[in-house]
Amino acid sequence: MFGYVAADIKGLSKEERALYKAHYCGLCHVLRERYGSIGTSTLSYDMVFLEMVLSDLNDEEETEGSERCAVHPIREHRYIHAASTDYAADMQMLLGYYSLLDNIHDEGKGSRNEEKFRALMPELEARYQRQDGRIREELGRIARKEKEGCKDPEEMSLMTGNLLGEIFVHDDSSFFRDDLRALGCGIGRFVYLLDAWCDRKKDHKKGLYNPLPDGIGKEAMKEMLIDAAATASTAFEHLPLDQHVSILRNILYSGIWIRFEGTERKDD
Repeated sequence: MFGYVAADIKGLSKEERALYKAHYCGLCHVLRERYGSIGTSTLSYDMVFLEMVLSDLNDEEETEGSERCAVHPIREHRYIHAASTDYAADMQMLLGYYSLLDNIHDEGKGSRNEEKFRALMPELEARYQRQDGRIREELGRIARKEKEGCKDPEEMSLMTGNLLGEIFVHDDSSFFRDDLRALGCGIGRFVYLLDAWCDRKKDHKKGLYNPLPDGIGKEAMKEMLIDAAATASTAFEHLPLDQHVSILRNILYSGIWIRFEGTERKDD
């Protein structure tokens, strides 16, 4: 993922900021415990959103702890762990691996982390065959369309949406699986489009692929982003969430827009 699915910190209360940070640190803690430094290198706020949605939806028991770490070596900090933290960490690793392969392909050179990742993948692929299979399928489609020079951003973003939608469904027998897929799909479409918008000038300068039509304006871009965000928010509001709902709404209705609003100001 791209790290765009994060809270608008200014819109959170002091207590909400502390809770949000504790969930972030909880995901970091699990990644480090399970996968070492290679795990923490993949950490992003995107999977914190997923972890908080699933732990709230499933009414999971959340346990707290405190620790020092490399980032915070002096003072102990609080972290929160739930059953969904483990799942979010595993999905972070799957996404991190395929992101690494994509970077290697784009840059044309290897990475010192590639072998470490490859050693971890067989177990994750076996445990999450549905999610891993969908990731592979959609990334393959994206690669083919990029090679063809596809300039349909809606079509391209839907592939990332389908990929993330599958990741949002931990249990395919869940009553809420359709809403979770729609939530993940909307967010996936949004972050793909936003990433393309943020990278459009750099990609043009370097001659790299970008799905956006040349000269696309801010209003046309905003309309596509609103449509993707509306898909996510409609599905989100169908879910019976209560414990973390104010933080999650902050992310979905404000946080994900911060980067786009920042680029808008730069372009003015």
